Amino acid sequence: MSKQLKESLTVSPFFLLFLIHSTQTGVGFLNFQNKIIKGAEQDAWISVLVVGISVHIIIWLMYYLLKKSNNGDIMSLHQQLFGKWIGNVLNILLYVYMLFLIATIIRSYIAVLNTWVFPYVPISLLSFIILFVITYLVIGGFRVITGICFWGVIIPSILLFTLYFPFKYTYWTNLLPVFNHSISDYYESAKNCILMYSGPEFLLIYFPFIKNNQNSQKWAHISQAYTTILYLFITFVSFAYFSQGQLKHITWPTLMMSKIIRYPFIERFEYVYIFLWLLVILPPCCMAMWGAFRILKESFKFKSRKSLWISIIIVHLIVISTKTRLDVEKIGTFMKYVTSSILYIYIPILFMFFLVFQAFKKADTLRSN
Repeated sequence: MSKQLKESLTVSPFFLLFLIHSTQTGVGFLNFQNKIIKGAEQDAWISVLVVGISVHIIIWLMYYLLKKSNNGDIMSLHQQLFGKWIGNVLNILLYVYMLFLIATIIRSYIAVLNTWVFPYVPISLLSFIILFVITYLVIGGFRVITGICFWGVIIPSILLFTLYFPFKYTYWTNLLPVFNHSISDYYESAKNCILMYSGPEFLLIYFPFIKNNQNSQKWAHISQAYTTILYLFITFVSFAYFSQGQLKHITWPTLMMSKIIRYPFIERFEYVYIFLWLLVILPPCCMAMWGAFRILKESFKFKSRKSLWISIIIVHLIVISTKTRLDVEKIGTFMKYVTSSILYIYIPILFMFFLVFQAFKKADTLRSN
């Protein structure tokens, strides 16, 4: 049975709506369109929908495992199934994944800043500023991170209303014909959808911090459904506003759509998008950083502050080592495959292994009786 922490450390199950959704809308929200169109082209929205639905299955598998875990998290489950040594090796791999995920998000956002706003500001300085903010928030604890996740949902939801401007210039015939691609084309687009749906895997770490977590699953599914609907809506508007040829050559489609927005008091509305998006990338970064130092704390009994500073330094080194746009694309591609492996290979395998583990444990109990 999973562990439930004292109430002062936990948050209401309702906040899963914000915790999961906010970790799924990072920098990829600004440029996912030109990635998913490779393969199924105008039919890529089908891949967006299918991958979104498939994540519901992954969430169900995670809940099953977490409810059976001794402490209600992946770290204790690893040790429960594989023993202390192998379990800790798996925990270290998860820790490394968290750090690379943070570095990928920060470096991608810095690429936006260097391209649109600060072309001459060093990567190291921008990385230091962002990591300083992340550190300040993570020190505040899980409840503070939950508050940031709340704003990470509200901000992009408000910005959705700005799509009214490009919506007026859409050509819905761009979405035709429908269902005229092969399975391999849909699969190609689906592969590029997976990274933008990453985020539910953090549940494997913060599950004990959810009040009445045994009965909180519906909020996780509601959050995932909202994410899927949001991505579908953006996909439809983008595909109807841009032609396929344009999408393949535009690096930041969402920002390009914001360029047509004009108000008497602001000329370059895309700058509003860019600076507000810092509040959008903070939730996944803070959650991953909090998860990283918690892995070190729970698995190796490191002190929280020591674990945090070690993680911050490693992330900063990864960020400053990716100097060119090609490096950013390489680390993004690498994380796409790692995230796919965790969600669609490792978690199902862990689920099957746990069923076998339970069967052997039950058989031993019957023999002993």
